[in-house]
Amino acid sequence: MMTEEPEGLQYPAEETTQDIDKQALRSGKAIPAHKPGWLARLGSRVGNQLSRIELPEWNLRNFLYGLALLIAVILVARNWVDTRLDIIIWRFDVPKSVVIIVAVLLGAGLVRAWDAYRRRRGDKVDESEDE
Repeated sequence: MMTEEPEGLQYPAEETTQDIDKQALRSGKAIPAHKPGWLARLGSRVGNQLSRIELPEWNLRNFLYGLALLIAVILVARNWVDTRLDIIIWRFDVPKSVVIIVAVLLGAGLVRAWDAYRRRRGDKVDESEDE
């Protein structure tokens, strides 16, 4: 008794060597013999992130930001002399540039905190007036 097979059904034994070669060429991926180390994986992650960075467009604002950054770097490099800092009973010899940078960051942080405090206080006053 002979059963009919559906058309288009091929068994692996019936595949020609040309079909096998075409499949091998289509995959196109080679499997490495060993897994890359942690340093290679870190390098590929960093490389992928760096490749996504796009250059900024050139306009006046970006030019002025770059110029301000260049001036700040020059000022920091020129003022890298030690200065004595007395805090209550301690004495420190700290580069002048570090003192200036810390003072600017501390001032910016205080202004930001004050602004946030005023906004919260203003929101509370507005809520109490609405009730």
